[in-house]
Amino acid sequence: MPDRSEPNFSVVHTFAAAPHVVVEAMLDPALPEFLRAHHELLAEADGEAIHEDGALVRRRVRYRPRPFLERLGPKKIPPEYLAYVEETTFDRSSLTGRFENRALRAAVRRHLVNRGTVTLRATAEGRTERRIEGVLDVVGLPPLLRPLRAWVERRLRAEAQRLLDVEARCLEAFIARRAAA
Repeated sequence: MPDRSEPNFSVVHTFAAAPHVVVEAMLDPALPEFLRAHHELLAEADGEAIHEDGALVRRRVRYRPRPFLERLGPKKIPPEYLAYVEETTFDRSSLTGRFENRALRAAVRRHLVNRGTVTLRATAEGRTERRIEGVLDVVGLPPLLRPLRAWVERRLRAEAQRLLDVEARCLEAFIARRAAA
């Protein structure tokens, strides 16, 4: 079994704005509503909580992606099984954060590990690079489903990449909307 502390996915997006602009847009309480309206892969996005303590921001957002997988072996996967809560702590001063995505269903949460880091950095062109690195693993499967583990992990990572790519496009649009307001 691989070391669960080593990142096994990395996604980089670049935004046409300075890091402080990107951070404020990422942490804006209106972003989940904007994502719900514009992110075609999300059925739900609801901000649950946001707490600020100086440069440190903690937030909880509930997401339910649209189904991309209807069955796992003999088991049918209802859409609500894909729902999760993102818990993020972001430090505005260092432009870094940590996240954990926790499935809402206990049965799913037992088998899915998804956590990592978010790092922003300014580029020479005045843009912002956002790097998301982390772990996305399936663990503790029953013997009947173990042969599917590698396939499921590949599918989950590919879907996570798609979700984040669309989220980045939506965030870019959200940044433009905030700038125009």
